[in-house]
Amino acid sequence: MTIQEYIDKQYDGSATWFMEEVNQKNHVARIAGVVANMDYLAGRHKVLSREDCYYKGKVLKTRKTILNYAKTVLRFHDTFLLGKKVSLSSNDNDTVNTFNDIYRLGQYETVDYQILDRVNKFGDAYEVVYIDNGVIKSKVLDSACSYPVYDELGEYLAFIETWTDVFSSITYWNVYYPTYVEHWSNEGADEHLVSTTMSVGLPIHYHNFSDEDYNYGVSMLTDIKPIMDELEDVMSKMGDAIYVNSLNPMNVAIGQRIESSIPSTAVGYVLNLDAGDYKVVSASMDYNTIKLYLDNLKQMLNDISCIPSVLGSSTNIANVSSVAMQILYAMAQVNADETKKWLNIGFRERFERFKKILSMQGISVESDVDVIYNVSMPVATTEMIANLKALQEMGAISKETIMEKSDIVSDVEVEKKRLSGENVSQNVSQKVDNPSKEVGIK
Repeated sequence: MTIQEYIDKQYDGSATWFMEEVNQKNHVARIAGVVANMDYLAGRHKVLSREDCYYKGKVLKTRKTILNYAKTVLRFHDTFLLGKKVSLSSNDNDTVNTFNDIYRLGQYETVDYQILDRVNKFGDAYEVVYIDNGVIKSKVLDSACSYPVYDELGEYLAFIETWTDVFSSITYWNVYYPTYVEHWSNEGADEHLVSTTMSVGLPIHYHNFSDEDYNYGVSMLTDIKPIMDELEDVMSKMGDAIYVNSLNPMNVAIGQRIESSIPSTAVGYVLNLDAGDYKVVSASMDYNTIKLYLDNLKQMLNDISCIPSVLGSSTNIANVSSVAMQILYAMAQVNADETKKWLNIGFRERFERFKKILSMQGISVESDVDVIYNVSMPVATTEMIANLKALQEMGAISKETIMEKSDIVSDVEVEKKRLSGENVSQNVSQKVDNPSKEVGIK
């Protein structure tokens, strides 16, 4: 089905069909989820809805402890896979060099990180590839303003980006078609077409794998928020319990009540009670039960979020080998392997846009390009270098690959140029020291 057929079928060919499309129930529910996640990341958590109470005749403001641990989880997965820039590989060196130049000029290291960050937070991310003064660039759109259009068979037909300016209350629409983009606005009270520009394709839709809808992703916060809400609720109630029941005990007198009063200036007086008792009562808390409950919550949070339990804890580790570190990061690696699969789908579409733009500029690219991820896995540097050296001596790995795998080398291309310069200097030095070899003197 084409987009025009979709418009004719669903909206009777209306030119402003996109205004009705964004109000469909599926879009409204999805955008509401994105906004809810934005509010959560901004610190507006469920625990803030706890009601205050009365204690000793006064209003007691209950504790509302907010734990922003979810941000730590998201940053960990973002940096674990894309904290280091990816490497590109192809059978054609010219193609790799061309794409590397595009990545460098377009700052795609940051774009890749933004895409992964948006998907982990909101389930979906949208990338627009465009040309700016001859330079290929990409922009990651706001997930709360993005509406991809799919037909009943799951075919990607069009894309709508809309937002309302909070100061002027003017609404804007960017309607993406396969070959062009329409820019609409309601400035002046009437919706009208502002301009039309060419495009190289629809925004690239990145999303992880979801069991609810194959066309959209699911945020990692969906699994984290229930446990975080429970942790925040328990911590807040424990804080109130410690303050009210433990730090503010209640005085209790048992026995016959004495009607007379004791002078305020009394010093050395003795209070005699007729068959009575006096004590200070405070509530005692079962430390082991509370600790067991909190420890299990934290462990479940780490397991569900695929974070090693040693991160962020007081556990001391030393003399850990590479194998032991890989075991600790096993779940994080599993999550990263799955992330690579849906990222590669989007990257493949991006490379096709690159080829289309390069073709328009008179540059022909036929070879495919693959992405090599440099995972931020803690490794024993000495052990890693020894393994790379052994592989190089066996002839199973090149020096360039060794530089790509080593954390010591930050930029492989720059390092290769430096090495070539050193080789030239060494050759010149040898010729100067041994001029007889140049003229054939024996």
